[in-house]
Amino acid sequence: MLRTGKQYLEALNDGRVVWVGNTRIDNVATHPLTRDYAQRTAEFFDLHHRKDLQDTLTFVDDKGERRSMMWFIHRSKEALVKKRKYHEFIMKEFVAASMPRTPDSQNYMLVTYIDDPEPWERASIGAEGRGLADNIRNFWQYAMDNDLVVAPHFVDPQADRADPNAHANSPALRIIASNDEGIVVNGVKAIGTASAFGDFLHMGVFFRPGAKGDQIIYGVCPANLKGITIVCRESVINDDPVEHPLSSQGDELDSTVIFENVTIPWKYIFHIGNPEHAKLYPQRVFDWGHYYALVRQAVRAELLAGLAILMTEHLGTAKIDAVQVRLARIVAFQQTTYAHVIASEDQGFYTPGGLYKPDIQLFNWGRVYFLQNLGPMVDELIDLCGRSAIMFPTEQQWQNPQMRPWFEKLNKGAVGEPYDRIKIARVIRDLYLTDWGGRLFMFENFNGTPLGTLLSLTMKRAEFTGTGQFASFARKVCGLEAVCDEMTEYKATADYAKAQDTGRREGVTIQAAE
Repeated sequence: MLRTGKQYLEALNDGRVVWVGNTRIDNVATHPLTRDYAQRTAEFFDLHHRKDLQDTLTFVDDKGERRSMMWFIHRSKEALVKKRKYHEFIMKEFVAASMPRTPDSQNYMLVTYIDDPEPWERASIGAEGRGLADNIRNFWQYAMDNDLVVAPHFVDPQADRADPNAHANSPALRIIASNDEGIVVNGVKAIGTASAFGDFLHMGVFFRPGAKGDQIIYGVCPANLKGITIVCRESVINDDPVEHPLSSQGDELDSTVIFENVTIPWKYIFHIGNPEHAKLYPQRVFDWGHYYALVRQAVRAELLAGLAILMTEHLGTAKIDAVQVRLARIVAFQQTTYAHVIASEDQGFYTPGGLYKPDIQLFNWGRVYFLQNLGPMVDELIDLCGRSAIMFPTEQQWQNPQMRPWFEKLNKGAVGEPYDRIKIARVIRDLYLTDWGGRLFMFENFNGTPLGTLLSLTMKRAEFTGTGQFASFARKVCGLEAVCDEMTEYKATADYAKAQDTGRREGVTIQAAE
């Protein structure tokens, strides 16, 4: 079905236990600390009912059912581009790509499971005969039929790295018992985003050496399950929609989830018990979120470039050669980030289940580029603004009949009206100079994998070793002998991951669906 915003808001009043800072939330849909973001999410669902946007935001499946494009499975490059354009539309529609966890983002993380369910069941330890692959298929269908929001929670607690047993002894979520009903879990998932606003929580693991089998849990559970407490950080929302046009629209509220002896039914379990499986295979879960992240980053870079152009045009500096050089750096930042999106799609491949997937290395290196350059580009924008980024009147000051004439003279620009500069400055302040904007900056730096981890995992995934294609080319140019084919542990690991991604399973290549 195509869910309505009203249906979504009603579903949030389900008895879930949510704290925001020191405040216990009685109803996520109506409480002042949570209602704005809940309303934005409701608007997301309502948007899909607009007839004029039907071709962009919805599709008709094989059974003739019209569904949200967030459930669209792309089996060709053209289909992937269609899905990306859907995401771009949603990003630009909702708070200028500054709410990274809209439902389409959350649910994209489920794609790896439905693409290739069997390995999750086959590699599990302690769930024999439970039909985990069917659990994946059934939940995907259920989530799609009900247009649910499934919020990922993969990050475990930070541990004392001086203690070799720290991960094994941490309060990370673990299985403490199992029975015919399901698994009983206890512990915490350290951080997730917009969890208070999800219908279900999606549990997984960022593998860390020393993790034990009872900590390896992949699956979902209702957000209101008995024993679950969602503890959100303090809200950084700004209440005034005029003074703060973006940050007044809501706060996604990153959170920790506490599980106190929670029984999760077997039907919601996708995989348990195998640290070896968790080393690399689940990276593919994050791939879809990371591709989505790069698309969002390209949109955010576009906005940054546009703000720089608007401000310098209003200030009358845009035609100065030195300023144009600086603007060119910001525009190049956007163009290069977006180029990684296009290149990854162009060099895509087919997965075991026949999905068309963008090239992992290209979209991950695009994320690396964005993260390495976002800070300097923001600094460049702020510097180009001069005083205008922080020194502008409040709305009440602007409306004061004695002060307004002075403010009009003070903000008169080369183009547009004096008030235009204030409106531009308010957006820049919200995005880059507030607690709300600082949280967004941190989110980009740590979303999924921080820069250092991203670089490390990317190098592990590809064969960037002496046996890889780069070194092979250089070896040939240098006239060096070819290396032996002996499989090192590193190369074996890279081959394992590559075989999953290119659709090879037990020597059989899965062809793309027509």
